[in-house]
Amino acid sequence: MNETARKKIIQEYYSKRSKDYDKQKSRTWKSTTGFGDEVANAASDALAVFKGKRLLEVGVGSGRNALPLFEKIKPWLVGLDLSREMLETAKTKMRLFKRNLNLVLGDADHLPFTDEAFDALFCMSTMHYFVSPASVMHAFSRILKEKGIFLCGDLTVHESDDERFFENLERTLSKAHAQYHKPSEMKKMMENCGFRVSNMETFTYKKSYQALMEDKGDYFGVPHQTFDKYLQETSTTARQQYSLSDVDLTLFYTVIVAKKENKNSWFDAEEIGVHKNP
Repeated sequence: MNETARKKIIQEYYSKRSKDYDKQKSRTWKSTTGFGDEVANAASDALAVFKGKRLLEVGVGSGRNALPLFEKIKPWLVGLDLSREMLETAKTKMRLFKRNLNLVLGDADHLPFTDEAFDALFCMSTMHYFVSPASVMHAFSRILKEKGIFLCGDLTVHESDDERFFENLERTLSKAHAQYHKPSEMKKMMENCGFRVSNMETFTYKKSYQALMEDKGDYFGVPHQTFDKYLQETSTTARQQYSLSDVDLTLFYTVIVAKKENKNSWFDAEEIGVHKNP
């Protein structure tokens, strides 16, 4: 599948799920924010110093991450997303803050912003959709001001999962994602892209097999027997790492806070396959 076709799949998935997306996330995390308090607090604490500053959220979705920030720190916020329907949901949800909100339909691989436009940038549950996250991070660095903050939160592979159980599980259920990473892999990638990591935390939570199928498998037409077969063939090591039970498993969500280093410390774009302008 080429990248254009995969992005269309992502766009259609979130456009169709826009009406029940928040409900889906709240069910998984058992919270109104669609995240555990520890994840939401880690994000808001990292961005608390940016009251009234220019923030960008890449993958703003329904606004479930941005709304608590408006309520706590009142930034000037731009939200970028690939789905028009998700942006409409976000617009409705954050209508009380519309004077400080600008929602943009766009692609993170082609950010429509000038250099050093933002004081901080955050990207939650989105990095796994990028075929080349390092290229995207390079673009993030470009639009961040000097010493700007980059906050990244995403599902991650267990640090010792060399079998890539979770990666293969997602490939069994979904046609949308590109790749998942271990926390250490994410940290190294950010550092290679000119960011200095100041904090990294991984949080665990339970997800039922039923919810996995409802959220992804059923949407993509995956037979329940295919999912069951994958679980049955899982190694003992992976079963222990992800605490597989008869009804659920443990997943890992990592939040990383980093600061853009000065220009002299930036990586060489050619080393990660990013083409420099001639």
